[in-house]
Amino acid sequence: MRVLAIDTSTELGSVALLVDGHLKAEVAARVRARHGETVFRLLEQALAHAGLAKTELDLIASGVGPGSFTGTRVGLAAAKGLAVALDVPIVGVPTLRALARAAPGALLAPAVDAHKGEVFVAVYERTGAGLVQKLAPIHGLPGDVAPKLPAGAVLFGSGARKYPAALPPALPPLFDAPRASFVALEGLERFEAQGPDDRSTLEPLYVRGADAKLPQPASDESKRS
Repeated sequence: MRVLAIDTSTELGSVALLVDGHLKAEVAARVRARHGETVFRLLEQALAHAGLAKTELDLIASGVGPGSFTGTRVGLAAAKGLAVALDVPIVGVPTLRALARAAPGALLAPAVDAHKGEVFVAVYERTGAGLVQKLAPIHGLPGDVAPKLPAGAVLFGSGARKYPAALPPALPPLFDAPRASFVALEGLERFEAQGPDDRSTLEPLYVRGADAKLPQPASDESKRS
C-alpha cells in the first residue's frame, strides 16, 4: 500500500510517503501564510525522493485540524483534489491525534496554539490496540483548559510552549508540530479498520468557529426603520 500524507494545519507543513508500512520520504517546510504554494512543492519533492509517480498512489491521508484555519483548509483541499483526480480513497486524521502518535508516554495531552490567547487540546491513552481518545478536541483559554486534563497526562505541543505558566510542557520542541509520516500511519490504520472517508463530505475539524462571518440578512423590523 502506497500512502501519501499531507499536513498543513500548523506553521510546519509536511508531506510523507509510506510504502508497505515503511517511510520512503518525508519533507517539511515552514509555511506560515504560503500554504498553497508550499504544499505542492513539498508533494513533488516527496514523490521524487521516493521514486514514485502520483498515479502509483493507493491512499491519501490528510491532517484535518484543529489548527490554522487557512492551512488546514488548503492542505485538505489539495488532498481531496488529488484523491478525486487519481480516483483513490482518502482518510482524514485529526492533527492532535497525529501529534499524540509521535510522542512518548501512555497518557498524552497534545496542545496546539489556537491564537487569540487560546489552545486546542485533546487527550489520548496509548494501548496495545493504538490510541484511545479520552478527551475529544476542545479549545479555550489555557487556564480554563488545564483543569480538564487528567493527572499524569504528558503535556506537549506549541500551545503548551506558548503558555508555560498555565500549561507547562513536559516534552521538548521536537514534538511541537505534527508530522505527515504519523498522519500516514494513522490514516492507513483507520483505512484498514473503517474504510475511506467520503471525499465529498470530508471537512476540516475546526473545533472553534471561523472568525469571518457572512453578513446576515436584515430583519423585517430593521428594513422598516
